[in-house]
Amino acid sequence: MTAPAPPPDAGPLAFDLAFLRERAMDCRLGDDELTALTGIPTADWDTHLTPQTLPAAALIHLARALATSPESLLRTPVQDNRPAPQTATHATVLHAALMEAGRIHPDDLAGALEWPPHRLERVATALAAHLEQHNSPHRLVHTDTGIHLTTTPGLLTGRQRQNLHGAGHTAASLSPPEAAAVTRMLHRTASGLPLDLPSEQIPRLANRRLLAPTGGNPTVHPDLLFALGLARHPLTDTPAPADSQVLGHRATVADPPEPGRVDHPAAALAVPVAVPAGTVPRLSGSR
Repeated sequence: MTAPAPPPDAGPLAFDLAFLRERAMDCRLGDDELTALTGIPTADWDTHLTPQTLPAAALIHLARALATSPESLLRTPVQDNRPAPQTATHATVLHAALMEAGRIHPDDLAGALEWPPHRLERVATALAAHLEQHNSPHRLVHTDTGIHLTTTPGLLTGRQRQNLHGAGHTAASLSPPEAAAVTRMLHRTASGLPLDLPSEQIPRLANRRLLAPTGGNPTVHPDLLFALGLARHPLTDTPAPADSQVLGHRATVADPPEPGRVDHPAAALAVPVAVPAGTVPRLSGSR
């Protein structure tokens, strides 16, 4: 048994990946099963899965596993090659998600996209390679504690980056867990106690610039203190310390000390700050 030949007047055929993935979900087939059926990793389907690369016998076997016919898996490509939302590649979806989210913890991103962690790992690797090969202005930074897009080195001068940082601040609401963590952090700092944060919270709070970019014990970020009027200065854009687990942090700018003045977060926090009940603090931060 062989796959049916297309009609003579039909144009070049391609796999209908949107329909294929829909059938895979209905049949409860995961990435591993689909890779075994086609011999091509699902992350590479958009560029490598074609009627020419998949033998006829494998096409028939794939159609049977998806409970459909071989013909239904193929379509004639349209002239517009822009991916529609329902046919977007995993790499395109990841690119869009990072444009929307900014810096985010990989576990949080995988959960938001409803992807297993191994898929995020594989797609992030593919997207990073794609961005470098196609001269994109974006580069992907992916660590155990954060994933985000950055610009290709050398495209912007230091002054341009600083100007953009100064003009690009927007109000960003804290989530309820973040607001609770901030309240606890400020209270413990005012009491002269260590923050004593759960280790799994530190990368998330640090990537939100609620914790200072230090490699030692976590402390309240100077930007947070500045936003609450408890510090004279925020931070300016400079590389993070080598031992910092936080991406894109900014180091402190020191001003000459004023005679008789002491800047101490705990001392400043000893002054009560009234926050209306039921409100969530809004901090100035780059998104």
